[in-house]
Amino acid sequence: MPDYGLPFGGWDIPGRMPNRIVHFEIEATDRERAKNFYTQAFGWEMQQMGADMGDYVVVITGDPKEPGGINGGIFGSPPGATKELNGYSCVVGVDNIDQAIGKVKTAGGQVLGDKMDIPGIGTFVRCKDTEGNIFTMLQPVPGSM
Repeated sequence: MPDYGLPFGGWDIPGRMPNRIVHFEIEATDRERAKNFYTQAFGWEMQQMGADMGDYVVVITGDPKEPGGINGGIFGSPPGATKELNGYSCVVGVDNIDQAIGKVKTAGGQVLGDKMDIPGIGTFVRCKDTEGNIFTMLQPVPGSM
């Protein structure tokens, strides 16, 4: 299998808790728009696969060997179909919540409500991407994660 920057075959890491989430997927009716949103809002890298891989987009959020992070993908809804995926809501860690809110808005996303503090954890806000997917951004309190 080609190396797409993902740790296929490497899920069993000694000393780690079993059954961790190792990959996320975002369903998009417009993959190009979704790619642009996540690149602009978070600086994530995109690797476009070919037709033989269903035009899947590999999303690189960082080094997959670095603890605490995962990479993912963007897949398209079948032509003429409505979005089928109802899944987990991802939390994106950010260094500065106010700057991140600005980037989400500039990239075409929406902020759903006001940012809120979680004592001892950090400040979070819920958002919606250009494809209607809901996610949360969290600026952790230093040392909390």
